[in-house]
Amino acid sequence: MSLCGDVNYKIRMDGAIFIKEYLEINHESLIGSARLKQTFLPDMCELLNDEETYIRIEAIEGIQYVLECLEEDVIERELMPNLLKMMIIENNHDLII
Repeated sequence: MSLCGDVNYKIRMDGAIFIKEYLEINHESLIGSARLKQTFLPDMCELLNDEETYIRIEAIEGIQYVLECLEEDVIERELMPNLLKMMIIENNHDLII
């Protein structure tokens, strides 16, 4: 998980891709687990705040696999502020595309 905080964007990108693929494959076994809330969710929130747009996109794609199983207050408290912050900062749709 220290990959997500590395100073090298290539390492952070590898971490984002790994987490996304891990959540895609293992999302059913992670539903309701403490590991999802304590390990993966904080790292995904950190990646949502990354300076590189394509890393933030990987984080969004990873979150989609577990979004339905998260409690509403967790989504409102932890995910929505990060998503809204990303949209406000990146007000240029060309960067997202």
